[in-house]
Order: sequence, then C-alpha cells, then structure tokens
Amino acid sequence: MQVIENILKRRLERNYKNTAIEQEKIDYLIKVINSSPTSTNSQDFSAIIVEDKELRQKISMGLETQSHIVNAPLFIIFCADNNRLNHVALKENKEIRTDNLNNFLTASGDAFIAASFAYNAALQLGLGACYIGMVRASLEAIKETLNLEGNIVPIIGLTIGYIESQNEIKPKINHVYKQKYNINQLKQEVDVYDKDMLTYYDSRNANAKNSTWSQTCLNPFINGTEKAAPVDAFIKKTWGLK
Repeated sequence: MQVIENILKRRLERNYKNTAIEQEKIDYLIKVINSSPTSTNSQDFSAIIVEDKELRQKISMGLETQSHIVNAPLFIIFCADNNRLNHVALKENKEIRTDNLNNFLTASGDAFIAASFAYNAALQLGLGACYIGMVRASLEAIKETLNLEGNIVPIIGLTIGYIESQNEIKPKINHVYKQKYNINQLKQEVDVYDKDMLTYYDSRNANAKNSTWSQTCLNPFINGTEKAAPVDAFIKKTWGLK
C-alpha cells in the first residue's frame, strides 16, 4: 500500500537538501532499474547515473530552469539504446533492421518504464524525485559530456535527493475511459480541470498566478516544430531512422 500512497501523493519535487544519498540506497535504485522490463527481452535501454557535480553542471548549462539537476545529489539519464542488439547481431553474424520508428518508440517506452521504476523506488526509500523531459533539448551536449556512442538517445532524466521543502499536490484530471474512448467526456473534463487549476494556481504558496490550465498548457508547443527540429535531427541521425 505504501507504493500506492506514494503515487497518489506525487508532487513536483525540485528543492533538495545538500545531503548525500547513502550508497545502500543507490545500490537499491540500480537493482530496481536493472529489474525493469524490456519488450521481447531486447534490453534496449540504458541508464547513466551522474553523481559528479561538474558533469551535472555541464548538462544543466543548456537546460533552462533546470538548476535542480545541479542541486540534487543524484541525476539519472535514461536512454533508448540499441548498442546491445547491434553488438549481438555482429557477434552472431546476423543482419537486423532497427532503423525504424517502431523500434525507436519501443526502446523509448522501455526507457520511460525504467525511469518510472526508479522514481517509485526513490519515493519508497524516503527520497524525492523529479522527471526531466528537457534533457532532449540538449542532446548534443549530453552526448559529448557522457561519452554516448553508437545508437543511444537520451529520453528522460530523473533528479533524486532528500527534499528540503514540499510543493502542493496539483489537482488531477481523468485519463481513463471505460470500454470506449469518449472525446465529449474529455472536453467536459477539461472545463472542470480549468476551474480546479485556477483555484490551485491562485492559492499555492510559491509562484501564485491567476490562470487556468488551458491558458498555460500550450506555451511549450508554440513554434513547436521549429523547437523540435534539432531533436528530430539528432534522433534520426543517431538511430539511423530513414
């Protein structure tokens, strides 16, 4: 039940204490990550644990508003990784084709699952954690900093540490539909969620504002195609997508 309670109480955690994480807990996180499933047992993800502060500073330089990468004692980057399959194909003298979108989506999904495993394990160990999707905004720098070679693409990051102060829990919107998808229900739920988020934004302790979810959620997607162009180019080149 504790795992479920942790999930239900999930909140944004970015304020970390300057306290090192015990090696025993880091070892548990490694075991959990290595226990994460992969599609068809393809072992198509890798996780890079970054404790060195200088490396974390280099990574954060290209990521706006992500200073907690430096402040957190532990940062993990989860990557879609085809290098194991490529190595085995050479070893077994077999030709494989992984230069397709489906393969990349599968490996990315496995990386996300592993990150979720690590997140929940961190909370179970009494730590806080925060997902960092913006790692994909600095792929070339991360590649150079972490010596990424071959078919490996950073997908998501995770900061982990002891929490200095907790943020409020955001209201939740429904994502689940029974038997069949219902877009009319979805639209009604957005209207309700806007009211809930207006109250939340207005009353929260830090960065209070008079705004709804609909008024804020689109900002990252304005000029989205132009912003995504370097990411798309990196993925196509590194993964060999046609």
